Order: sequence, then structure tokens, then C-alpha cells
Amino acid sequence: MKVNIIGLNGFGKVHLEAWSKTDVDIEITERKKEIVEELKQKYNISKVYGSLEEALRSDAEIFDIVLPHSMHRDVAVKSLESGKHVLIEKPIATEVRDAQIMISTAEKNKRKFMVADQYFFDPSVKKIIDIIKAGDIGKVHSIIIRDQRKYNWHGWRAEAEHMGGGSLIDGGIHFIDTLLNIGGDYSAVRSLSYKSTQSIQEPDTVEAIFKFKNGSNGMFFYSWGYPFTPKLPAYEVIGETGSIVEDVVSKPVGFDAPKGKRAYGDPIVNAKLIDLGEHDIFYDEVSGFLKSVVKNENVPFDPYLALRDLVAVKDIYANQI
Repeated sequence: MKVNIIGLNGFGKVHLEAWSKTDVDIEITERKKEIVEELKQKYNISKVYGSLEEALRSDAEIFDIVLPHSMHRDVAVKSLESGKHVLIEKPIATEVRDAQIMISTAEKNKRKFMVADQYFFDPSVKKIIDIIKAGDIGKVHSIIIRDQRKYNWHGWRAEAEHMGGGSLIDGGIHFIDTLLNIGGDYSAVRSLSYKSTQSIQEPDTVEAIFKFKNGSNGMFFYSWGYPFTPKLPAYEVIGETGSIVEDVVSKPVGFDAPKGKRAYGDPIVNAKLIDLGEHDIFYDEVSGFLKSVVKNENVPFDPYLALRDLVAVKDIYANQI
């Protein structure tokens, strides 16, 4: 099996590191020669392409696309129509209609299609859902999801035409996915969004309140405008008889955690720490997608969930107070 990673000028390097731990032949598509030389010294790269047009002539079965958000629809559709299975960085797209086109193109061409959202693979999220289902904290009434940091982006992430939704559609959509996986379908959302970082053309901070159909409430905060960030829990789930809170001691910094590459720290359930052991969410992501291709199984992160997350981003912006 062969994979071609398209776009290595940023997070594509993380994808490459994960793919290097699997049993695949790796090609890359990258136009910057200095990046190509850097990566060829560290990884076993079988071939290098300088453009998407060149890459489409590759016999790689899998394309892993790590490009600016505004390019997602066109590159994914071309790749799927050329017979490639496609893994694409989040968000799925900048517009709901584009995301629907991408999914339908994959279905029409009988190709595997998945959005790379490593937070979905974090064991803490799955554990939280299991704990709630088991009734260990009683009926949930509040879910708090938050993340804050200080970014002063330049380049395409600062430009509205390429981002398509500011910090929320970028890093924030990971946390929206977590919130919706825990809370389920929502009936209403109200929000505020605003700019605190002048270099970014779109809002860098978003606050939102969700009303879930199961009766619980969600509180969401995501910001790229928070200097000297304290270490705070990214998740808190509060029930009538108990609670789940992220352990800030095991909380990762830049995905590096005491026990592997993680998005979240271990859960503290009713004041007791649950040790979830060592994980590599990036490896879980790419190896899960690879398995779906090899064995013709469903992808582990359903693209309709990625579409759901994008719809929530749009709802947040559409329902500001």
C-alpha cells in the first residue's frame, strides 16, 4: 500500500511521522525544496512530487491532504475522482455544501474518505461517553469544553478567504467535535465571537451556549487571544451525582503527554483518577484509516460527523447575541 502526503509545510510533518510507523510506502507532494530535503534526511520517502497535477499521476492508493482550508473541496474531489482514497485535515471544508459534495463524490466513486481529527481518537473522550452511559455520574446537566492559547498568526491562517471561519473552524472544531460527541444533538445555540489579535482577519475568540436535546447544557470557550495561558481542564462533565474533569497533570502540551501523544489528559471521575495508559492518537488515526482501506471497512471517523461539526460552527456564527 502506498500513501502520498500532500502539503508538508506545517502539520503535514505530523502526518508523515504517524505514517512512518505504519507498513506503507510513503510519497510526498511538496514544492518547497528546503522542506523536501529536510524530510528526506529523516524519513524513507520513495518519491517526491512538486504539484498536485504531478501527484495525480501517482499510483498511490491513498492521498493524505494537508492544505489550507479553502483548497479542501477542489483537491479532495479531484483526488477522489481519480480513484484515490482520501484522508484530509480538518475542517472537512469551509462551506456545508462543499462538504456534502466531497462526501457524495467519495460515495459515488466508492472510495474511503475521512477527515483527520485526532481529538476524536483520544481515549479520554471514549471513556467519558462510557462513564455517562454507565450512569456513574447520574443524569448530566452541564458540559464545559474550553481551550485557550495565544496565537498571532501570519500567512494563510490570518486570511479570511483561506480560513473560512477564524479560530473556531481551525483548532476550535476539534473541541466542537468533543462537545457534540459527549452532548449529542442540540436544539439551540447562542454565541459571541470577537477579535483580540489584530493580525487575524476573522474572530479569534468564541463563546457559545448549547442546549442539547437530552436536556443537558453545553458551555464552550475557544480562544487564540489568551496570553500567559493557565493550565485549565479542557473538559468538565457534571452530573446529578458525580463529575468528570480533565486531569491537568497528565494534560498534554503540544500533544506530548507523559503517556504518549494525546489530545487530553486522563479523566478524574468522582475524584478518582482513571489511568488510560499510553496512546498515540496520530498513529491511531492514520492506522485506522489504512485498515479501512485494506479491509474495505467503514472509516473510524465517519465523514458525516465531520459535516455535523462544520454545521455546528456555522450555527454558532449564525446565532450570535
